[in-house]
Amino acid sequence: MTPRERILRALYGEEPDTVPLFEIEINLPIVRKLLGRTPTDALDFYEVFSSYGLDGINFWDNWRLVRSLDEKYFVDDWARVWGVEENEVTYYVKGTINSVEDFENFSPPDPFDYNRLDRLRKVIKNNKKKLAVVGGIHDAYEIPSQMRGVNNFLIDLYSNPGFARKIIETSVNYNIELAKAMIDLGVDALISGDDYAYKHGPFMSVKLFREFITPYLKKIVDTVHHGGIPFIKHCDGYIWPILDDMVNTGIDALHPIEPQAGMSLKEVKEKYGNKICVMGNVDVTNVLPLGTVEDTVKDVKRCIEEAASEGGYILSSSNSIHNAVKIENFKAMTEATKKYGKYMHS
Repeated sequence: MTPRERILRALYGEEPDTVPLFEIEINLPIVRKLLGRTPTDALDFYEVFSSYGLDGINFWDNWRLVRSLDEKYFVDDWARVWGVEENEVTYYVKGTINSVEDFENFSPPDPFDYNRLDRLRKVIKNNKKKLAVVGGIHDAYEIPSQMRGVNNFLIDLYSNPGFARKIIETSVNYNIELAKAMIDLGVDALISGDDYAYKHGPFMSVKLFREFITPYLKKIVDTVHHGGIPFIKHCDGYIWPILDDMVNTGIDALHPIEPQAGMSLKEVKEKYGNKICVMGNVDVTNVLPLGTVEDTVKDVKRCIEEAASEGGYILSSSNSIHNAVKIENFKAMTEATKKYGKYMHS
Protein backbone atom coordinates (compact mmCIF):
# COMPACT_ATOMS: atom_id res chain seq x y z
CA MET A 1 0.00 0.00 0.00
CA THR A 2 1.39 3.43 -0.90
CA PRO A 3 1.49 6.26 1.65
CA ARG A 4 -1.22 8.04 -0.35
CA GLU A 5 -3.49 5.00 -0.26
CA ARG A 6 -2.83 4.63 3.45
CA ILE A 7 -3.96 8.18 4.23
CA LEU A 8 -7.03 8.01 2.01
CA ARG A 9 -8.17 4.70 3.42
CA ALA A 10 -7.95 6.10 6.96
CA LEU A 11 -9.70 9.36 5.98
CA TYR A 12 -12.64 7.31 4.79
CA GLY A 13 -12.80 5.44 8.09
CA GLU A 14 -11.16 2.27 6.87
CA GLU A 15 -8.19 0.27 8.12
CA PRO A 16 -4.98 0.61 6.09
CA ASP A 17 -2.00 -1.74 6.35
CA THR A 18 -0.38 0.43 9.07
CA VAL A 19 -1.33 3.55 11.00
CA PRO A 20 -0.71 6.54 8.69
CA LEU A 21 1.53 9.42 9.78
CA PHE A 22 0.80 13.06 8.93
CA GLU A 23 1.82 16.56 9.99
CA ILE A 24 -0.02 19.73 9.08
CA GLU A 25 3.31 21.57 9.12
CA ILE A 26 6.98 21.20 10.00
CA ASN A 27 8.44 24.60 10.81
CA LEU A 28 11.35 25.95 8.80
CA PRO A 29 14.00 25.65 11.57
CA ILE A 30 13.17 21.94 11.96
CA VAL A 31 13.16 21.37 8.20
CA ARG A 32 16.58 22.99 8.00
CA LYS A 33 17.94 20.66 10.69
CA LEU A 34 16.42 17.55 9.14
CA LEU A 35 17.51 18.49 5.63
CA GLY A 36 20.99 19.60 6.69
CA ARG A 37 20.67 22.82 4.72
CA THR A 38 18.30 25.70 4.04
CA PRO A 39 15.38 24.62 1.84
CA THR A 40 15.07 26.53 -1.41
CA ASP A 41 11.72 25.34 -2.72
CA ALA A 42 8.72 23.11 -2.05
CA LEU A 43 10.52 19.95 -3.13
CA ASP A 44 12.99 20.36 -0.25
CA PHE A 45 10.06 20.25 2.19
CA TYR A 46 8.69 17.27 0.28
CA GLU A 47 12.03 15.50 0.68
CA VAL A 48 11.85 15.85 4.47
CA PHE A 49 8.26 14.58 4.72
CA SER A 50 9.01 11.66 2.42
CA SER A 51 12.38 10.62 3.84
CA TYR A 52 11.13 10.63 7.44
CA GLY A 53 8.22 8.34 6.64
CA LEU A 54 5.26 10.71 6.65
CA ASP A 55 2.41 9.51 4.47
CA GLY A 56 1.14 12.93 3.48
CA ILE A 57 2.21 16.54 3.06
CA ASN A 58 0.22 19.77 3.36
CA PHE A 59 0.70 23.09 1.55
CA TRP A 60 -1.21 26.36 2.01
CA ASP A 61 -1.55 28.91 -0.77
CA ASN A 62 1.25 31.49 -0.86
CA TRP A 63 0.58 34.61 1.20
CA ARG A 64 1.44 37.90 -0.44
CA LEU A 65 3.38 40.75 1.10
CA VAL A 66 1.58 44.03 0.43
CA ARG A 67 3.89 46.35 2.28
CA SER A 68 6.57 46.32 4.95
CA LEU A 69 6.07 48.44 8.05
CA ASP A 70 9.70 48.03 9.11
CA GLU A 71 12.30 45.25 9.23
CA LYS A 72 10.19 43.14 11.56
CA TYR A 73 6.54 43.74 10.60
CA PHE A 74 4.62 43.49 7.33
CA VAL A 75 1.04 43.63 6.05
CA ASP A 76 -0.31 40.80 3.91
CA ASP A 77 -3.02 40.80 1.25
CA TRP A 78 -5.73 40.09 3.83
CA ALA A 79 -4.91 43.35 5.67
CA ARG A 80 -3.23 41.55 8.55
CA VAL A 81 -0.04 42.63 10.29
CA TRP A 82 2.53 39.89 10.93
CA GLY A 83 5.81 39.88 12.79
CA VAL A 84 8.87 37.80 12.03
CA GLU A 85 10.95 36.31 14.83
CA GLU A 86 14.70 35.78 14.61
CA ASN A 87 14.06 32.08 13.92
CA GLU A 88 12.03 33.07 10.85
CA VAL A 89 8.71 32.00 12.35
CA THR A 90 5.92 34.48 11.62
CA TYR A 91 3.23 35.42 14.14
CA TYR A 92 0.00 37.38 13.93
CA VAL A 93 0.05 40.90 15.40
CA LYS A 94 -3.19 42.71 14.55
CA GLY A 95 -5.70 43.55 11.85
CA THR A 96 -5.96 46.78 9.90
CA ILE A 97 -9.69 46.76 9.07
CA ASN A 98 -10.72 49.18 11.80
CA SER A 99 -14.05 50.34 10.34
CA VAL A 100 -16.74 49.60 7.78
CA GLU A 101 -15.09 52.18 5.54
CA ASP A 102 -11.75 50.33 5.73
CA PHE A 103 -13.47 47.17 4.57
CA GLU A 104 -15.28 48.93 1.74
CA ASN A 105 -11.92 50.19 0.50
CA PHE A 106 -10.30 46.75 0.83
CA SER A 107 -9.70 44.54 -2.21
CA PRO A 108 -9.35 40.83 -1.30
CA PRO A 109 -6.85 38.57 -3.05
CA ASP A 110 -7.81 37.12 -6.41
CA PRO A 111 -8.82 33.46 -5.94
CA PHE A 112 -8.17 32.87 -9.62
CA ASP A 113 -4.54 33.92 -9.34
CA TYR A 114 -3.17 30.41 -9.65
CA ASN A 115 0.38 31.65 -9.09
CA ARG A 116 -0.54 31.41 -5.42
CA LEU A 117 -0.47 27.63 -5.83
CA ASP A 118 3.02 27.31 -7.29
CA ARG A 119 4.37 25.17 -4.44
CA LEU A 120 1.39 22.85 -4.50
CA ARG A 121 1.53 22.50 -8.28
CA LYS A 122 5.24 21.63 -8.23
CA VAL A 123 4.83 19.00 -5.50
CA ILE A 124 1.85 17.33 -7.21
CA LYS A 125 3.77 17.18 -10.50
CA ASN A 126 6.76 15.47 -8.87
CA ASN A 127 4.88 13.33 -6.36
CA LYS A 128 3.55 10.74 -8.85
CA LYS A 129 0.78 9.87 -6.38
CA LYS A 130 3.23 8.55 -3.80
CA LEU A 131 2.34 10.71 -0.79
CA ALA A 132 -1.11 12.09 -0.09
CA VAL A 133 -0.91 15.78 -1.04
CA VAL A 134 -3.23 17.95 1.04
CA GLY A 135 -4.21 21.54 0.24
CA GLY A 136 -4.59 24.01 3.10
CA ILE A 137 -7.44 26.52 3.09
CA HIS A 138 -9.43 28.55 5.65
CA ASP A 139 -13.10 29.03 6.35
CA ALA A 140 -15.31 31.43 8.31
CA TYR A 141 -13.30 32.46 11.36
CA GLU A 142 -9.54 32.91 11.05
CA ILE A 143 -9.24 35.40 8.21
CA PRO A 144 -12.22 37.59 9.29
CA SER A 145 -11.12 37.69 12.94
CA GLN A 146 -7.53 38.51 12.02
CA MET A 147 -8.57 41.23 9.55
CA ARG A 148 -10.63 42.99 12.22
CA GLY A 149 -8.66 41.94 15.27
CA VAL A 150 -10.09 39.08 17.32
CA ASN A 151 -11.81 41.20 19.99
CA ASN A 152 -13.33 43.56 17.44
CA PHE A 153 -14.62 40.69 15.34
CA LEU A 154 -16.23 38.91 18.29
CA ILE A 155 -17.91 42.16 19.31
CA ASP A 156 -19.12 42.59 15.72
CA LEU A 157 -21.01 39.31 15.99
CA TYR A 158 -23.22 41.00 18.61
CA SER A 159 -23.17 44.69 17.71
CA ASN A 160 -22.79 44.67 13.92
CA PRO A 161 -23.66 41.20 12.63
CA GLY A 162 -24.23 42.40 9.07
CA PHE A 163 -20.69 43.74 8.90
CA ALA A 164 -19.29 40.54 10.41
CA ARG A 165 -21.20 38.45 7.87
CA LYS A 166 -19.82 40.47 4.93
CA ILE A 167 -16.25 39.81 6.07
CA ILE A 168 -17.02 36.14 6.65
CA GLU A 169 -18.54 35.78 3.20
CA THR A 170 -15.51 37.46 1.61
CA SER A 171 -13.24 34.86 3.22
CA VAL A 172 -15.52 31.92 2.48
CA ASN A 173 -16.11 32.85 -1.15
CA TYR A 174 -12.36 33.17 -1.70
CA ASN A 175 -11.62 29.84 -0.04
CA ILE A 176 -14.33 28.06 -2.00
CA GLU A 177 -12.69 29.14 -5.24
CA LEU A 178 -9.28 28.27 -3.81
CA ALA A 179 -10.56 24.80 -2.89
CA LYS A 180 -11.83 24.29 -6.44
CA ALA A 181 -8.45 25.35 -7.84
CA MET A 182 -6.61 22.95 -5.55
CA ILE A 183 -8.96 20.13 -6.53
CA ASP A 184 -8.33 20.93 -10.20
CA LEU A 185 -4.59 20.65 -9.53
CA GLY A 186 -5.10 17.16 -8.12
CA VAL A 187 -4.88 17.37 -4.32
CA ASP A 188 -5.97 14.23 -2.46
CA ALA A 189 -7.69 16.05 0.41
CA LEU A 190 -8.26 19.55 1.78
CA ILE A 191 -7.75 20.80 5.32
CA SER A 192 -9.13 23.99 6.84
CA GLY A 193 -6.93 25.59 9.44
CA ASP A 194 -9.28 27.83 11.45
CA ASP A 195 -9.21 27.43 15.24
CA TYR A 196 -12.50 28.06 17.06
CA ALA A 197 -11.52 27.64 20.70
CA TYR A 198 -9.24 28.42 23.60
CA LYS A 199 -7.99 25.66 25.85
CA HIS A 200 -11.05 26.13 28.09
CA GLY A 201 -13.76 26.55 25.48
CA PRO A 202 -14.96 28.08 22.20
CA PHE A 203 -14.28 31.72 21.31
CA MET A 204 -18.03 32.37 21.00
CA SER A 205 -21.31 30.96 22.27
CA VAL A 206 -22.74 27.85 20.67
CA LYS A 207 -25.64 29.98 19.40
CA LEU A 208 -23.31 32.37 17.58
CA PHE A 209 -21.20 29.49 16.31
CA ARG A 210 -24.27 27.93 14.73
CA GLU A 211 -25.29 31.24 13.20
CA PHE A 212 -21.96 32.52 11.89
CA ILE A 213 -19.65 29.52 11.44
CA THR A 214 -21.36 26.20 10.78
CA PRO A 215 -23.41 27.25 7.70
CA TYR A 216 -20.27 28.52 5.99
CA LEU A 217 -18.16 25.58 7.07
CA LYS A 218 -20.79 23.26 5.60
CA LYS A 219 -20.75 25.25 2.36
CA ILE A 220 -17.01 24.66 2.02
CA VAL A 221 -17.29 20.99 3.02
CA ASP A 222 -20.01 20.48 0.40
CA THR A 223 -17.81 22.15 -2.24
CA VAL A 224 -14.91 19.84 -1.42
CA HIS A 225 -17.12 16.76 -1.47
CA HIS A 226 -18.57 17.84 -4.80
CA GLY A 227 -14.97 17.78 -6.04
CA GLY A 228 -14.73 14.16 -4.95
CA ILE A 229 -12.17 14.39 -2.12
CA PRO A 230 -12.30 14.28 1.71
CA PHE A 231 -12.29 17.32 4.00
CA ILE A 232 -10.20 17.55 7.18
CA LYS A 233 -11.07 20.09 9.88
CA HIS A 234 -8.21 21.38 11.99
CA CYS A 235 -9.21 23.01 15.25
CA ASP A 236 -7.20 23.35 18.44
CA GLY A 237 -8.71 23.96 21.85
CA TYR A 238 -11.56 22.58 23.96
CA ILE A 239 -14.22 22.00 21.32
CA TRP A 240 -16.63 19.59 22.99
CA PRO A 241 -19.45 22.22 23.11
CA ILE A 242 -19.33 22.68 19.33
CA LEU A 243 -18.07 19.30 18.17
CA ASP A 244 -21.50 17.91 17.27
CA ASP A 245 -22.06 20.94 15.06
CA MET A 246 -18.67 20.53 13.40
CA VAL A 247 -19.21 16.84 12.71
CA ASN A 248 -22.72 17.48 11.38
CA THR A 249 -21.33 19.75 8.65
CA GLY A 250 -20.01 16.56 7.05
CA ILE A 251 -16.29 16.82 7.81
CA ASP A 252 -14.42 13.60 7.12
CA ALA A 253 -11.67 14.02 9.73
CA LEU A 254 -10.81 16.03 12.83
CA HIS A 255 -7.30 17.27 13.62
CA PRO A 256 -5.49 17.44 16.09
CA ILE A 257 -7.62 16.71 19.22
CA GLU A 258 -5.43 18.73 21.58
CA PRO A 259 -4.70 16.89 24.86
CA GLN A 260 -3.56 20.07 26.64
CA ALA A 261 -7.07 21.45 26.11
CA GLY A 262 -8.71 18.46 27.75
CA MET A 263 -9.61 16.73 24.50
CA SER A 264 -9.45 12.97 24.95
CA LEU A 265 -8.51 11.05 21.82
CA LYS A 266 -10.15 7.94 23.25
CA GLU A 267 -13.44 9.74 23.95
CA VAL A 268 -13.56 11.41 20.53
CA LYS A 269 -12.88 8.07 18.85
CA GLU A 270 -15.57 6.32 20.89
CA LYS A 271 -18.21 8.97 20.17
CA TYR A 272 -17.44 9.89 16.57
CA GLY A 273 -15.28 7.07 15.21
CA ASN A 274 -18.12 5.73 13.09
CA LYS A 275 -18.57 9.15 11.44
CA ILE A 276 -15.10 10.69 11.07
CA CYS A 277 -11.42 9.87 10.98
CA VAL A 278 -9.57 11.15 14.04
CA MET A 279 -6.10 12.68 13.74
CA GLY A 280 -3.62 13.48 16.51
CA ASN A 281 -2.84 13.65 19.45
CA VAL A 282 0.84 13.17 20.36
CA ASP A 283 1.65 15.86 22.91
CA VAL A 284 3.53 18.68 21.18
CA THR A 285 3.43 20.98 24.22
CA ASN A 286 5.27 18.82 26.73
CA VAL A 287 6.36 15.45 25.35
CA LEU A 288 7.88 16.34 21.97
CA PRO A 289 9.74 19.51 23.04
CA LEU A 290 10.54 18.64 26.67
CA GLY A 291 10.31 14.88 27.06
CA THR A 292 12.64 12.02 26.27
CA VAL A 293 12.63 9.56 23.40
CA GLU A 294 11.08 7.07 25.80
CA ASP A 295 8.32 9.56 26.66
CA THR A 296 7.64 10.06 22.97
CA VAL A 297 7.39 6.35 22.22
CA LYS A 298 5.05 5.91 25.19
CA ASP A 299 2.77 8.69 23.92
CA VAL A 300 2.73 7.26 20.40
CA LYS A 301 1.76 3.84 21.76
CA ARG A 302 -0.99 5.48 23.84
CA CYS A 303 -2.47 7.18 20.77
CA ILE A 304 -2.37 3.99 18.72
CA GLU A 305 -4.01 2.02 21.52
CA GLU A 306 -6.75 4.63 22.01
CA ALA A 307 -7.70 5.29 18.41
CA ALA A 308 -6.22 2.94 15.82
CA SER A 309 -8.51 -0.03 16.33
CA GLU A 310 -10.58 -0.78 13.21
CA GLY A 311 -8.99 2.08 11.29
CA GLY A 312 -10.09 5.68 10.83
CA TYR A 313 -7.06 7.05 12.64
CA ILE A 314 -4.06 9.07 11.44
CA LEU A 315 -1.26 9.73 13.90
CA SER A 316 0.18 13.23 14.17
CA SER A 317 1.34 15.70 16.77
CA SER A 318 -1.27 17.68 18.67
CA ASN A 319 -0.63 20.67 16.41
CA SER A 320 2.50 20.79 14.24
CA ILE A 321 6.24 20.21 14.48
CA HIS A 322 7.23 23.64 15.78
CA ASN A 323 10.76 24.89 16.26
CA ALA A 324 10.95 23.82 19.94
CA VAL A 325 10.41 20.13 19.14
CA LYS A 326 13.48 17.98 19.75
CA ILE A 327 14.76 16.40 16.56
CA GLU A 328 15.34 13.07 18.31
CA ASN A 329 11.73 13.07 19.53
CA PHE A 330 10.34 13.82 16.09
CA LYS A 331 12.37 10.93 14.69
CA ALA A 332 11.24 8.69 17.55
CA MET A 333 7.60 9.57 16.81
CA THR A 334 7.91 8.58 13.16
CA GLU A 335 9.84 5.39 13.92
CA ALA A 336 7.49 4.32 16.73
CA THR A 337 4.47 4.83 14.49
CA LYS A 338 5.93 2.46 11.91
CA LYS A 339 6.93 -0.07 14.56
CA TYR A 340 3.80 -0.13 16.71
CA GLY A 341 1.18 0.93 14.17
CA LYS A 342 0.67 -2.54 12.76
CA TYR A 343 -2.82 -3.98 12.83
CA MET A 344 -2.97 -7.35 14.53
CA HIS A 345 -5.85 -9.69 13.72
CA SER A 346 -6.47 -13.18 14.94
